[in-house]
Amino acid sequence: MFTINFGKGTAAKCTGLFLLALVSCATVPSGESAPQWINDPYRVYDRATTIAAVGQGRSRDEAEKSALSMLSSIFGQSVGSESVTSYSYSQAVAASESVWSENSDIAQVVKTSVTMDTLVGAEIRDAYRGEDYWYAVAALDKAKTGMIYGGMIDQNLATIAALTNLSAAEKQNFEGIIKYYTAAVLADANQVFANVRNVISPGSMAGENLKPGADYRLAAGEIAKIIPVAVTVEGDKNNRIKGAFSGALAAAGFRTGGNGSRYALAAALNLEEIEYADNPYKWIRYVIDASLVDTSSGAVLFPWNINGREGHVSAAEAQNRAIQAAEKDIASKYAAGLSAYLSQGVKK
Repeated sequence: MFTINFGKGTAAKCTGLFLLALVSCATVPSGESAPQWINDPYRVYDRATTIAAVGQGRSRDEAEKSALSMLSSIFGQSVGSESVTSYSYSQAVAASESVWSENSDIAQVVKTSVTMDTLVGAEIRDAYRGEDYWYAVAALDKAKTGMIYGGMIDQNLATIAALTNLSAAEKQNFEGIIKYYTAAVLADANQVFANVRNVISPGSMAGENLKPGADYRLAAGEIAKIIPVAVTVEGDKNNRIKGAFSGALAAAGFRTGGNGSRYALAAALNLEEIEYADNPYKWIRYVIDASLVDTSSGAVLFPWNINGREGHVSAAEAQNRAIQAAEKDIASKYAAGLSAYLSQGVKK
């Protein structure tokens, strides 16, 4: 037994078994009469208080997975979105000391639900072995599950408010951007949780005005626009690599250049000629190591590196191709990597 605090002075006690879709109840021995729920789960479970579905498979495990899948399908796109959203959400919960710091049990439930690709609160209620197939029934209690989702939404709203209450300094640095991105992940989750809750209890979210995650990402982008990032690249004779990094930073919403910037992207380009026996081509290996640094503390915020090789009959052209390949790598991968870093949540 554990206690989950939903905030606002309300505490709800739930058993761990309710929250995990791992419950397997009594099995009717093969040969006895098949349970009534096989053809219609609502002959056994009250439709007013329960959502239920039946699955089958060659093994008990297959039947249970099928039942959970059938239960999830009742929620349509909502649960499909939940699986994707909850993965990012559970990462944010795990990374942040400010997100659900007093609700680690719910955080674990979210991660368990993601692992099993099913709804929070879903459970296997019963299983039966027939002559050729196993059958299982999955169900969730509407009232308890609705309370869980309501609690998660309320906690997220409180956390979003705390994350977006920024000081003047935070509105001009990377910490503020990361906080807004974390708020965006929680807002995304709230949209999905609200959709699922509406299926469980139609109209339960009427009047709620939940801001979408896109609003918080726009706010993060506004902070990025005012943060200049200085770019330097050693070994870059023609400034092509510097130009590629500047373009990637611009794609991520940042300004580049300026003297005395708090944030600096310091990189080094190394080119090395490689010879292979019985190969007439000239080969150039390129290695780029880059670090996004907070110069006020010397902390490396985002280390990044790439390497590769390009060949040609001419060493000069092989080097040109190596630079071109590096430029493409930076353009396609650096901005995405930086965005992933900013989106990973407020660190402990």
